[in-house]
Amino acid sequence: MNHSHQDQHPTEQHPNTQYSNEQHQPYPPAAGGADSPEKPRKSRRWPWIVGIVVALIAGVGIGSSGEPEPEIVTETETETITEEVEVEVEVEPADLEERREVIAEDEESIEIRASELEDREDALDAREEELALQAEEEAETEAAEQSAQEETSASHSGSIPGSGTFLVGEEIQPGTYRTESTSGFCYWARLSGLSGEFDDIITNGLPEGQGFVTIAETDVAFETSDCGEWTAQ
Repeated sequence: MNHSHQDQHPTEQHPNTQYSNEQHQPYPPAAGGADSPEKPRKSRRWPWIVGIVVALIAGVGIGSSGEPEPEIVTETETETITEEVEVEVEVEPADLEERREVIAEDEESIEIRASELEDREDALDAREEELALQAEEEAETEAAEQSAQEETSASHSGSIPGSGTFLVGEEIQPGTYRTESTSGFCYWARLSGLSGEFDDIITNGLPEGQGFVTIAETDVAFETSDCGEWTAQ
């Protein structure tokens, strides 16, 4: 079935399509002058294809000029993983500084107290030494007084008690004395002086058992050792 492209695509449907003069020139008349039937014109497709492409390009141009191009934004999502870890942390109390000041004051007070205790101990030690010396002096004084009392008693009673050196006329009286028993180491001496020299000895003796001695008024002292008690005659 033979149809021309002119019937399928009438000219009214493509007002924008232009054709050149060559496209509308009729075929030359046939030879011999006779009117021959007109040959159908060969339709060309590229003009309307070009029109469609131009229309598409124009539409794209109008769309691109009227609306701004969309901005491409790249978003980066960051995922943060939070891990809870329990950590024991020692926190200083709020009144730590005050506590330190109190401790410092207590330490200072303790040092002062310790110093006072040391001074007191020193004073007690000194007092103990003083009391010991005083007790020693009192003991010596008491012993001396007791010895003097004994000597005085002996001088008045006419006896010479035990060992010692006795002043004639003060502690013992002149006279004859006797000792009942001796230990075997009895020694006695009449003295003319108290220098400790050998010349101070007037006479001496080493009696065994019962012993006798006569003390003169001119004698200075009488010395006796380990003879026991001498009794006046």
